[in-house]
Amino acid sequence: MDGVWEGVKRYLKSTIPQAQYEMWISPLKLGKCSDDHVIILCPNEFHRQWVRGKLSGEIVKAWMSRGLSAPVISWGVQRNGDGGESGAGTGGAESEDGPKSHRASSATAIQIPLHEVFVQWQRPRLNSRFTFDQFVVGDSNRFAYSASRAMATGQNIYNNALYILSDPGLGKSHLSQAVGNHLLREKKNVRLCYLTAEDFANEMIAALRSEKIEKFKEKYRRNCDLLILEKIEFLSGKMKMQSEFSYTLDFLLDSGKRFICTSNRYPKDIPKLRKDLRSRLSGVLITPIDPPDFDTRVKIVRKKAEDQDLKLPAQVVDFLAERITKDIRQLESCIAGLILKSNITKRRIDLRLAREVVETMLESRPGIDVDKIKEVVARSFKISVDDLSSPSRKRSIAYPRSICMYLCQEYTSESITTIGKAFNRTHSTVIYATNRLKQDIKASPRIKREVEFLRDHLETYCLRES
Repeated sequence: MDGVWEGVKRYLKSTIPQAQYEMWISPLKLGKCSDDHVIILCPNEFHRQWVRGKLSGEIVKAWMSRGLSAPVISWGVQRNGDGGESGAGTGGAESEDGPKSHRASSATAIQIPLHEVFVQWQRPRLNSRFTFDQFVVGDSNRFAYSASRAMATGQNIYNNALYILSDPGLGKSHLSQAVGNHLLREKKNVRLCYLTAEDFANEMIAALRSEKIEKFKEKYRRNCDLLILEKIEFLSGKMKMQSEFSYTLDFLLDSGKRFICTSNRYPKDIPKLRKDLRSRLSGVLITPIDPPDFDTRVKIVRKKAEDQDLKLPAQVVDFLAERITKDIRQLESCIAGLILKSNITKRRIDLRLAREVVETMLESRPGIDVDKIKEVVARSFKISVDDLSSPSRKRSIAYPRSICMYLCQEYTSESITTIGKAFNRTHSTVIYATNRLKQDIKASPRIKREVEFLRDHLETYCLRES
């Protein structure tokens, strides 16, 4: 298996950022393994929790790239006597199942035999960290937070259903699981089903193949008080799955039961969705989550740092909140990277260290910088690059300028202040212009198409230039 593990690491090295590989993957060692179960050893408990939570899916993909089936993975911590050998035995690790134990457990398994999943109701596996207390509330997510709390505490919700909508990394899974964690804590007998739309589809396929479709229906209709379905956009184009899900949803809601789903698109924007399902989903309470503003990001950074018993200097807090604007997971990753680099290099956490970590961990699109964005947008709107930085407030200049600033936030890791300077604008002007453009994108299909066209044009142009 040593050769397989080295192949897995080579695959990961080619598919994830180099800094992320060196920091998180390179120190991993392979413990005892068989054809369908492997034990991966980490240098310490913090490292184990981070890799298991953030990169386990990538490791499974890498394993399958070797032509092997997806294994069950248990995570352990290397003991001092392991010596760093990739074939370290099980005696040198402590798994999350307990010291010196490597039995595969449901808490760590990442592969479940499909034919067993729908046989009976099982307590869902939720992330224990995803609670309402751990969720940082701001103007961008207050509505979704309040609706989720109301759902969890049994208050009346329109149609007893909630549709949490946001881009990746903004907290929709946190809120959906917070509802589940609250209910499982307060109501011991509640029958809660939590899964992704892909899992739902896979279970249905397995039920059909094994002629247990009636048990599948019973599980999600009669034996479920609350169904939480993540990433509902996965059902796009899968008409048979949509039909079964539509019947299940109708049964649940007509029976006075409850339903939560998450998605990165409005129901009307999910392609190849049955009209009846689109209508049903559009008729529930839809709660969008927008990217957090600067003040909320500051609160998030402080909260994440407190969770790690870490006191960050005010300069570092403001720097992280300014640089990372769209994805809360990136904030978590950078804080984890700060802790790790500080421990390894024995350096105190300051602004200089924070800059180093952010530069290596933020993934901006290669080859795309502010100047190239300016060039592409100016050419598309038939204006000069200098016009974008001019004092002019004409619509013919201000509109492409706002798109430019919006794309700079999306494609580069530059701070809002730096972006503002590139256009001779202030920090607050950039925020106002980009927020206004986001509203226009949602309200106007024409503007949405124009921005998408510029994205495609920008990526094609930079790919050709690189």
